[in-house]
Order: sequence, then structure tokens, then C-alpha cells
Amino acid sequence: SKATVSVLYCRPSLTHMASYFSRGEGTLKIPFSMHKDHRGRLCEELRRNGVEHGMVLLRGGGELSVYDTDTNWDFKQESNFQWLFGAKEPELYGGVGVGGTEDDSYLFIPRHPDLYAQWLGPIKPTIWFAETYEVAHVHYVDEMGAVLAKLKSPLLIPKGTNHDSGLPPALKPDFDGVDALHVVESEHLYHALAECRVVKDDMEVQIMQFTNDVSSEAHIITMREAQRSDRRREYHSEAEFKYQSFLRGCSRVGYSCICPGAERNSTLHYGHSGEPNEHEVKDGDLKLHDMGAEYHCYTADVTCSFPVGGKFSEEQKVVYNAVWEAVLAVERAIKPGVNNTELHILAQKTIIKEMLADGLFQNGTVEEMMEANLLSIFMPTGLGHQLGLDVHDVGGYLPGEGKHILKDVKPYPITQNLRFARPCVENMVFTVEPGFYFNSWLLEKLQNTPEMLKYVNKARLEQLVPVGGVRIEDNIVVTPTGCKVLNNVPRTVQDIERVIDGGEWKAEQRVYSNA
Repeated sequence: SKATVSVLYCRPSLTHMASYFSRGEGTLKIPFSMHKDHRGRLCEELRRNGVEHGMVLLRGGGELSVYDTDTNWDFKQESNFQWLFGAKEPELYGGVGVGGTEDDSYLFIPRHPDLYAQWLGPIKPTIWFAETYEVAHVHYVDEMGAVLAKLKSPLLIPKGTNHDSGLPPALKPDFDGVDALHVVESEHLYHALAECRVVKDDMEVQIMQFTNDVSSEAHIITMREAQRSDRRREYHSEAEFKYQSFLRGCSRVGYSCICPGAERNSTLHYGHSGEPNEHEVKDGDLKLHDMGAEYHCYTADVTCSFPVGGKFSEEQKVVYNAVWEAVLAVERAIKPGVNNTELHILAQKTIIKEMLADGLFQNGTVEEMMEANLLSIFMPTGLGHQLGLDVHDVGGYLPGEGKHILKDVKPYPITQNLRFARPCVENMVFTVEPGFYFNSWLLEKLQNTPEMLKYVNKARLEQLVPVGGVRIEDNIVVTPTGCKVLNNVPRTVQDIERVIDGGEWKAEQRVYSNA
């Protein structure tokens, strides 16, 4: 019988007939057959685009030394490799035959020296990899040249550019004998992988739900802990979130934790090595927590904004409620076929309307302020991004398109860094994260831009600047008639104040239907 393997323990069990990834009790079991299905989906997509034969060849991630030391940076599997194979080990190669109807898959593993068993654990045989990861053929990397030469098939490797980083695929094949083989860099393969990853299958949606369940629980506990007088450093929140996520089986976060307070909320990607989560926050400050737990390399990305001391100030309420209205407007409008450019513009218009009502904006209409691009000062980001194996996941643009199309969006060209500008489709997972920020650098730009400044009430601006900034970020999955919000954290001012004061939180998941 086939072994069932919990990767946490790496010990085969003969009690079941399928292999799966799990972190133990209370965590999600993910069958490795999911990745076998992914390989089939990729081959179908390639054949649909005219690629009838060949061997897809991907190089998995490798361990990297910390500079010149004998320790390594934390390892994470390369995302396309993870999607196709789900293997956690470094230094692997994987192959998928395109032409056949059966799963013609290959895994190539390192041949470890005997001393490996002393330092790093038992050396697993090829049959372990075949049964665990449900691949048809397993060989050693030092056999790749000979094995692939016998197949007499072109080797397809992805060729393309990541729309967010501007970088090509980082890992190209490098093994003995590769120079004698027919290697083809394929744009079709690059786009096929991205398009397959955009539309999540049912198991992937379950994984995204699990990461959001864990993240939601961790966020709520962290928000409460941030009220304690001995938990007022920003890194306390980072530590608490990671701890609570790890307790629930998520040993990693999908990106650097962002935990600013007060004016630092306006730094969009705070929490990096140059601006770490280190400052003390005070009663009355507004905090912003942007953190997401990761499981089987899939990540959540949830942001909560809340007061320290238990109560929102009137100024904080104004900004928070404006952003919350934008979230609601967007999520009510999501359905298959709606382009994210439309949703981005809807969020901007909603915020402008709310700030006109408050009095921060004046002397004009929503349309006039959109024409002036006023929100480029206060919401300098795009509305959201694809989400999955990467926090800024692939597939934000259709094949052949890119951010150059934003200047032609009607009726308002988009100048923000919109990572996602394509129509929604069922089972697409992405973030909805409007915000309103008082960034000192952008406010200085505002002072020198009279065509924008004329719409801003300077006295009201001075009152609101100490808020720093508000971001509310949901993770949603597109349904046949609308969307479902995967995270479940308090969102209204009343609910946030009640929950951080210790009140129970049992709200139902938000589901929208726009049929």
C-alpha cells in the first residue's frame, strides 16, 4: 500500500492510502495529489496554447549560505516548483512530460554522502520521494543528463518577467550534461504557470481559508496584547503574531511583518531592516498591523488598524470609516468579469466622497478631484494584488499586458502601482486594501502642487495628520456571483473597540452576491 506521510515528522504510516502534508493535530491535511492535478492542469494549458510535446523542467530552490559562514538563510521552496510538486527539500529538479495523458512526472534528488545521516537525519531513498510526492519517476541529480538524453525531448524552461519585481526566473538548470541537451526558453510556459496559479482549485481555496483562519485568530490576540502597558514596543506585536501563528501550525509568515504606530503608519512597507518594528507606541496612538501566516508556502495578507488604549479618537474614526466604506463598496461590486481597474477607481471615489463629507476635501466635486489625481497623495497604492504562493502573486496582468496599460485606463489614467489590472474570474484570490495615509514626503509634494492643494482644507488636514494612516486589508475569493471574505476579524469601530476590550468575537464570514 502507498504510504501516508506527515511532513512534520517524516515518518511513513501505513494506515491510509494517500500521502499528504500536515503539521499535526488541528491543522489542514493537504493531499499531494493536489500537485499531481496541478501538473495535469499545466499540460492542458500548454497544449491549449499549441505546445504539444516537450518536457517542462524546473529547478527547485536551493539553500543559501549566510555570506561566508557555514549557516544558511531560512529556506523557502521556489513557487512554481512548489505548485507543481509540493516538495519541501532543497536542491531538487522536477520534470513534467507535456504530450501524454498520464502523469509523466520526474523528480531528481541530490545524492547525499553518508555523513549526511549524522548531521541532518536519515537519507531518504528514491521510493520515499516517489510515494510521498506521487511522482512517476525519481532519479538522482547526477543522473539527470543521461536520463533526460534518453527521452529525446526538448526541455522547456520558463522565460518571462515578473510584473512586480521586474526580474526573470531566478533559477535555470545547471547540472552535468545540460549543455548537450535541447533546452528551450518558453514564454508560453511562463504564462501558462502564471495563468494556472491565478485560478485556485478547491483545495487551494481551502489552504487560503486555513491561512486566513490562523491569521485572523493571531491578529485578534495581538490586537488585545498591544493594549498591555508592557507590550508597547512594535516588535512585541510582531513576536505575538508569529508565536500565535506558529502555535496553529504556520511556522512562517509570508512577508516581513508591518507593525507601525501613529505617524509611522504612513510608511507603506514599514518593518524592514532600515525601519524595523522597534518604536514604542502610546495610549491614543493608532496602530497598523499588516501580517499574514503561511502554510505549505501559501500565505494570507491581512491588515488591521486599531487604537491603543481601547477607543478611537474622533479624528481616527473619520479616517477609518472612510476607508471602511471603500472596502464595503468594492467587495459589494466584485464578481466575475469586473476589472480591478474599475474597483480601484470605485475605492478612490468612495474615499473622496467620505472626505468631502468630513470637510478635509473642499471646493470641488468627486469628478474634479479624480481628474486632479488628488488620491495619489493620500492613497498612493493600488487597491490590491493577487495572493497565493507569493504575497504579491503572479498573474496580475493578462499574458502580453503589463503596467503600461494603466495610462490608458478610462476615464482616469491610473498612476498608482496597481499590481492587478485584469477582469476577476471565479476562484481568483486577491486582496482588497484601500488606505488613507498622511505621508510627510507626499504632503510636502501636495504643498507644491496648487492644482491639488486647492481641494484640501489645510486646517482640517492639520487635525488629521497625527492619525498617521489607516489600511484595511481583506483577502477575498471570487465566487460565481460575487465574493467571499476569507479573513474574519472585527472591522467596524464598535466591534474593534469591544473585541480589544476582551469582548467575544464570533462574527460570520462576509459573503457578497451581485447576481
